[in-house]
Amino acid sequence: MNTNILLIALVAVIILGGGAYYFTTQNGSDTETADMNDMDMDSQDTGSSAMRAEENMVVVMEQKPGNTIIASQIYLAQPGYLVIHDTEGAILGASSLLPAGESNNVRVTLNVTTKDGEMYHAMLHNELNGNTQFNEAADVPVESRMGGPIMGMFMISADAPENTPVSI
Repeated sequence: MNTNILLIALVAVIILGGGAYYFTTQNGSDTETADMNDMDMDSQDTGSSAMRAEENMVVVMEQKPGNTIIASQIYLAQPGYLVIHDTEGAILGASSLLPAGESNNVRVTLNVTTKDGEMYHAMLHNELNGNTQFNEAADVPVESRMGGPIMGMFMISADAPENTPVSI
């Protein structure tokens, strides 16, 4: 009889321990999810945030239809350009020469008028020929350490906010 009581007590302890573990890990997980959701809501209310992993970076948020694109932030290791491409790769416009370091609210005038729902690429190009004017043949895309060009896609939306602050 003592063996049966001991066995029942052991099973009860295992079940209670497992239940306690489940509830403590689920509570932490729910809290973490809620905190992440709160952060997402905060970033929607106050702007956006990102983390810079390389010395070159481009941030372009949703844009309203028109013929101008404004990049929120750009970081360049050496002087270069912000170049806007359509999804086929055609160049639609380029910024003036940007210095090495951080540039904010960089404006690019396009040779087309964008429409609601369209997608575009914002790509960084190096200034390589020394003439301080963008030249497609000479001023090649800035390469990421992981390979490929430094670029970001963005959408044209009639509902895009005006001047969304960005914090890096």
